[in-house]
Amino acid sequence: MVQFMSVFAATVAFFAASASAQISLAPIEIAVNPLLERRDVGSVGINTFDKRDLLSPAEQTIVLDTHNKHRARHGSPPLTWNAQAAQFGNNWIQACQFKHSGGKYGENLAAGYKDFKTAIDVWYNEVSKYNYNRPGFSPATGHFTQVVWKSTNSIGCAKKFCPGSNWTIYICNYDPPGNYQGQYEKNVLPPK
Repeated sequence: MVQFMSVFAATVAFFAASASAQISLAPIEIAVNPLLERRDVGSVGINTFDKRDLLSPAEQTIVLDTHNKHRARHGSPPLTWNAQAAQFGNNWIQACQFKHSGGKYGENLAAGYKDFKTAIDVWYNEVSKYNYNRPGFSPATGHFTQVVWKSTNSIGCAKKFCPGSNWTIYICNYDPPGNYQGQYEKNVLPPK
């Protein structure tokens, strides 16, 4: 049986030309699912391409539908698929390092969940900790706020099975990024 493990994650967004923008880099400790997806790794190396890591059109639809279902609850428009953001995320996670890229996109990471839908639902479930009366960044809600960020309009996601840790890393990159200081009130709306 896989033991319960903890990893650190943070929602990171690259803030380009805004003088009032602040980067929120505080780490978030998340629990990795103890029902970790296991694979027989055999002689597969860490940087070996595995076709199981590609997102099929059906998985892309699940990613979009899951995000858009959560976003609709908060009055945010539906996202579209962003192939460039997906390729960026795919390139980043090939080294199997569970850390943020610091790239130009907003970014959510997860590891050890059975599929993308589960990871996205975990990110969204931070909603229970968000305080709409004091809008802003919190390490406990940074994934949620990026998922529902109203001015984000596209997403690209990727996954990578990492034999060294024997889990799958999930990454979603959001364009334009969310989690801009001073913009939460207009981008993270209470559920309808």
